[in-house]
Amino acid sequence: MNAVTLKSASLNLEELIEQVVADAESTIVVTESGARVVLVPLDEYNSWKETNYLLSNPANADHLRRSIAEAKEGKAQERELLEA
Repeated sequence: MNAVTLKSASLNLEELIEQVVADAESTIVVTESGARVVLVPLDEYNSWKETNYLLSNPANADHLRRSIAEAKEGKAQERELLEA
């Protein structure tokens, strides 16, 4: 993860945003007082939010972990989606 000062980020904001999006890598922006914020591509942020939501329910988290384990063990089966 990269880190830049707020002053540097302000002077090069467009370039910084383009780099964060192109590299899909977060960048920490540090203020003069030492406060820190993270600049993250929106797709990455949305992915984190979705993962957090899916894992916030213990039953759902357990089901997902079991499904991943089964897939890694070669027990997954491909199926066609049914029309509703």
